Amino acid sequence: MNNFKNELFLKYALVVFVIIAFFEGILIFALKKSFDTHLKDKLALIATQIDPKEMLQNKKELLKLQQKYKVFPLYVQIAKIDDLNSTLYKNINEGYKIQNIKTFLKHEKVITYTLKKEHYIINVSTLYSTNNEKISIIKIISILVAFFIYLISLLVGYKFIETISNQIEISFKKLKNFNSNVSHELKTPLTIIKGEIELALMNKDKDCEKVLKNILEEVNYISEITDKLLFLTKTHSKKSLSLIDLEEIILELHEKYGNKIEFQFNFGEEDYEIAGDKTLIKIALSNIIENSIKYGAKKIIFTLQKHKNKIILKIKDNGPGIPKEKLPFIFDEFYRVDESHSKNIKGFGLGLSIVRNILNLHNAKVKVKSEGGVEFIIEFPALSLKNQHSS
Repeated sequence: MNNFKNELFLKYALVVFVIIAFFEGILIFALKKSFDTHLKDKLALIATQIDPKEMLQNKKELLKLQQKYKVFPLYVQIAKIDDLNSTLYKNINEGYKIQNIKTFLKHEKVITYTLKKEHYIINVSTLYSTNNEKISIIKIISILVAFFIYLISLLVGYKFIETISNQIEISFKKLKNFNSNVSHELKTPLTIIKGEIELALMNKDKDCEKVLKNILEEVNYISEITDKLLFLTKTHSKKSLSLIDLEEIILELHEKYGNKIEFQFNFGEEDYEIAGDKTLIKIALSNIIENSIKYGAKKIIFTLQKHKNKIILKIKDNGPGIPKEKLPFIFDEFYRVDESHSKNIKGFGLGLSIVRNILNLHNAKVKVKSEGGVEFIIEFPALSLKNQHSS
């Protein structure tokens, strides 16, 4: 699992790096274009604001323009074309031109804007490297920000991948546990069936009715397991909900289980009606009762209370209870408090999973306490059927 997690993280890191590098490249390209356009616009604006006659007479105008538009260095050339050279004036092209020049230390690029104005040729120039310096500063800042974002993405991604990997690992463990439980739970009744049949064939005088009863009992057990597994895979629609009375359901369950465990009721005079599926609620409560009986409880107490928009059902038995460290897992599929798989306590670890699924379908919350027995505290929304459908 660690190899899978590391491999997944490396792929994630590579993908994030490529995405950030791609957008970083686009950003730098867009910034360069923006700076180039801004510099060209400045040179054109300076050229249009120059008065050729005044500039030739007052060199301080150049300094004013340089300070105003923050173009350093700024070069201005002005040439007057007389009437004899009017053809030359017409042949000079206005616009931008980039030239490479060689200075004392290095090669430089110079960008020049040429403008014709009142028989004057105005050339406004600056070094292209000035623009590059600004772009370099922004590029460094942008790369640092991108690197910071990359580190944050790696941290978040690692945590996410770790969480997903842990969930996958838990799922694998559950699947492994499920396979073990299925093998154990099905192997025992199948072995009994096989043994009974072989014994009946070997001993023709054996009571066939007793053999068939034993086989039927084990087949019923297998059928019960498969029914519970199929139930967990089904999706129940809320469209079949109707107005049901929890007190009535509990009294019906008393008739069914009253000979196996003592019932005690704490009901008020109010109506305890919820919007739900009666069959499903009976299955859920039956599973809780059967769990109490299975683990040796002799008495079970049902309490119904109504608080504002909630109906609270408490089910408490006087059984041996559940260890605190095992309480968080009792609703997990295939989990059994008794992990010994003793045949004295039959079970498949699916009963309380079914309870949780049914209660979820009814928007009910459930808590479990284990102090002097096990107590289930279930909160149902006390909504009318009309409100339940409209929500």
